[in-house]
Amino acid sequence: MSTTHPGLPDGEALLRAAEVAGTVRNRHQFFLWLRLHLHRFVPHELLLCRLGRLRAGADHRAEVFNCLPLAAGLVETLNDPQGALWRQLHEAWVNAGRRPVLLPLDRLTAEEGAALQTAGFAQLAVHGVDGTAGIHPPLLLALGRHASQPLDAQTTSAGLQTWLPHLHFSVARALQEGDAVGAGEADWPRVLTERELEVLRAMRVARSNAQIGEQLGISALTVKNHLRKIMRKLGAGNRVQAVAEAMARHMIS
Repeated sequence: MSTTHPGLPDGEALLRAAEVAGTVRNRHQFFLWLRLHLHRFVPHELLLCRLGRLRAGADHRAEVFNCLPLAAGLVETLNDPQGALWRQLHEAWVNAGRRPVLLPLDRLTAEEGAALQTAGFAQLAVHGVDGTAGIHPPLLLALGRHASQPLDAQTTSAGLQTWLPHLHFSVARALQEGDAVGAGEADWPRVLTERELEVLRAMRVARSNAQIGEQLGISALTVKNHLRKIMRKLGAGNRVQAVAEAMARHMIS
């Protein structure tokens, strides 16, 4: 699943990704941020998250964010924060000096490792934070790609180190507040003009530039210029991504 932004300068894309990470409110928004933003810098099709206690008396929580199909039983097992796989991932990360580590799945004895291999994965990149860094709640992440596109050790490790603070913040928000849409949704930045929102609503039903122009009483060239501004503001590389991100922010419905 490709979600690169070919027309967006890397510096601008990085700033945009960091900005959007800070506005994540729930699991759905976090998944969209992974696909529309983080994937550009750290390519992946699978992210496993285990978050520590958010408050006194609470349990750890694990979540699976995947773009490739996984068996329901495997997802249920991966969602067990006390499972054997999580213990082995944590041990490997600690043994690596609490730095990003690339872990071949065939080195794991946990049954989940073999099941992930069956699903098409060959390795996981593991990183996190724990109490030794004075950061709470603790977080352990495992990121994977399909075996046909192996993880690049240098790029993935550097990406995880760079984006770990943003991942930590957004995961905590997403898993703490769940999937419910709260009143805080209105806090998402409304960076688009009313005309740009009209263009987006028309794009959502797959109208061409000429059709949108006719509907709004403007030229197709003006529509094209609006679209260019919309994609730049939203950090999107095409029309589909622009509509998806605007919907994620509840700018359009």
